[in-house]
Amino acid sequence: MTGTFKSHQAHELIEYVSSQYGRDLEFLWERFPDNAVWRRGDNAKWFGALLTVRHNKIEPGASDNMIEILDIRCVPDMIDFVVDKKKIFPGWHMNKRHWITIVLDGRMDARQIFSLLDNSYALASKK
Repeated sequence: MTGTFKSHQAHELIEYVSSQYGRDLEFLWERFPDNAVWRRGDNAKWFGALLTVRHNKIEPGASDNMIEILDIRCVPDMIDFVVDKKKIFPGWHMNKRHWITIVLDGRMDARQIFSLLDNSYALASKK
């Protein structure tokens, strides 16, 4: 169901997670068919959520156009250092002490996103 997501970066992420971790997106909510998560295979914990939201939900004052975002886990002590509200935002619709949001519009390099996603995968292994 990768046709749900349109951005180049969303497709890069889907391919990366499939090849790196052998995980496919799970579409869990009938009411929100454009939102999906990745879970670890060993403990079923989420390590990423690929979502479509109105831009102004992430960046106040932005348009109300729909955008694609990635929510991933982050070490709580690092949140204040990585959230710059330009490339990385507080976790949308997640616990902002443990999650960050990245807008998938090309403002952040794919390698940087992959690195943060790898960290999220590792964090999801912990109890």
